[in-house]
Amino acid sequence: MRKPRSQGAGMDRRSWYMPQASADALADIVDDLHYATRQPKHEVLRVLVDVALEHRSDITQRLRKR
Repeated sequence: MRKPRSQGAGMDRRSWYMPQASADALADIVDDLHYATRQPKHEVLRVLVDVALEHRSDITQRLRKR
Protein backbone atom coordinates (compact mmCIF):
# COMPACT_ATOMS: atom_id res chain seq x y z
CA MET A 1 0.00 0.00 0.00
CA ARG A 2 1.34 3.40 -1.01
CA LYS A 3 1.52 6.23 1.48
CA PRO A 4 -0.17 9.48 0.44
CA ARG A 5 2.20 12.07 -0.98
CA SER A 6 3.10 14.83 1.42
CA GLN A 7 2.15 18.33 0.40
CA GLY A 8 4.94 19.74 2.54
CA ALA A 9 6.06 19.88 6.11
CA GLY A 10 3.40 21.15 8.46
CA MET A 11 0.61 20.81 5.89
CA ASP A 12 -2.65 18.97 6.54
CA ARG A 13 -5.75 18.17 4.50
CA ARG A 14 -9.14 18.19 6.23
CA SER A 15 -12.77 17.93 5.20
CA TRP A 16 -15.51 20.14 6.61
CA TYR A 17 -19.25 20.02 6.03
CA MET A 18 -20.80 23.43 5.40
CA PRO A 19 -23.69 24.95 3.49
CA GLN A 20 -23.14 25.00 -0.28
CA ALA A 21 -23.34 28.81 -0.36
CA SER A 22 -20.61 29.08 2.29
CA ALA A 23 -18.38 26.63 0.44
CA ASP A 24 -18.90 28.55 -2.80
CA ALA A 25 -18.15 31.88 -1.13
CA LEU A 26 -14.98 30.48 0.44
CA ALA A 27 -13.80 29.05 -2.88
CA ASP A 28 -14.56 32.37 -4.61
CA ILE A 29 -12.60 34.50 -2.14
CA VAL A 30 -9.67 32.08 -2.18
CA ASP A 31 -9.59 32.24 -5.98
CA ASP A 32 -9.98 36.03 -6.04
CA LEU A 33 -7.18 36.60 -3.51
CA HIS A 34 -4.97 33.98 -5.16
CA TYR A 35 -5.21 35.69 -8.55
CA ALA A 36 -4.98 39.22 -7.08
CA THR A 37 -1.87 38.47 -5.02
CA ARG A 38 -0.39 35.48 -6.88
CA GLN A 39 0.09 33.80 -3.50
CA PRO A 40 -0.47 30.04 -3.19
CA LYS A 41 -3.99 29.05 -2.19
CA HIS A 42 -2.78 27.43 1.03
CA GLU A 43 -1.23 30.78 2.01
CA VAL A 44 -4.48 32.60 1.20
CA LEU A 45 -6.38 30.15 3.44
CA ARG A 46 -3.83 30.62 6.22
CA VAL A 47 -4.35 34.38 6.20
CA LEU A 48 -8.15 34.02 6.01
CA VAL A 49 -8.07 31.82 9.12
CA ASP A 50 -5.68 34.22 10.88
CA VAL A 51 -8.07 37.13 10.26
CA ALA A 52 -11.03 35.06 11.47
CA LEU A 53 -9.13 34.17 14.65
CA GLU A 54 -8.35 37.85 15.24
CA HIS A 55 -12.12 38.48 15.14
CA ARG A 56 -13.15 35.55 17.30
CA SER A 57 -15.20 37.71 19.66
CA ASP A 58 -17.20 39.06 16.69
CA ILE A 59 -17.84 35.50 15.54
CA THR A 60 -18.93 34.46 19.04
CA GLN A 61 -21.37 37.39 19.20
CA ARG A 62 -22.92 36.48 15.83
CA LEU A 63 -23.35 32.86 16.88
CA ARG A 64 -24.97 33.82 20.18
CA LYS A 65 -27.49 36.05 18.38
CA ARG A 66 -28.86 33.06 16.47
